[in-house]
Amino acid sequence: MGPWDFYIVKFQFSMFVVFEKLASEPLKKIARSKGIDSELKKLKKTLDQIQDLLNDASQKEINNEAIKRWLNGLQHLAYDIDDLLDDLATEAIHRELTRESGASTSMVRKLIPSCCTSFSQSNRMHAKLDDIATKLQELVEAKNNLGLSVITNEKLRIERYETSLVGASRIVGRESDKKKLLEKLLGDKDESGSQLQHRSHSWYGWSW
Repeated sequence: MGPWDFYIVKFQFSMFVVFEKLASEPLKKIARSKGIDSELKKLKKTLDQIQDLLNDASQKEINNEAIKRWLNGLQHLAYDIDDLLDDLATEAIHRELTRESGASTSMVRKLIPSCCTSFSQSNRMHAKLDDIATKLQELVEAKNNLGLSVITNEKLRIERYETSLVGASRIVGRESDKKKLLEKLLGDKDESGSQLQHRSHSWYGWSW
């Protein structure tokens, strides 16, 4: 287990939660209404790139404080992304409740210019997304200085399969050597046994 596996597993768990939220239909709907659905798609794409870099980091024994800072930066961004998605989910629930409440809230909505509040919220959401996207991209671009390369899940699966094949071939080789040694020992035993039997019979005056 590598020295940074704890950080990697922690971040991957955070990403699992984030991806689950990004796949939520209510969240997609509110994102489209705010015009930030394309930004969220780009965000997911960048997170996929980060995941590929983590696949490489998990395969290495890295004793480098820069890697630790990089992973900590990822974790903090994961929290920021989670908070952002929670805000969107909360607004989606609020809209659903408002829609179901019907006429009782229609008067309240008329008193507050929805265009102004919606515009202000959308601007804040765009600003947050831009900030997160910029920081994520900086982390992706830092891979060269950290000695990390992109390893997709498919490539990782193939590498592990090839490693298992090498291990299996070694095991088969060892088993073959064991079999040959066993046959030799058994052959020597049979030969020594027949010689002993012949000598014992000779002692009694028998000859075979």
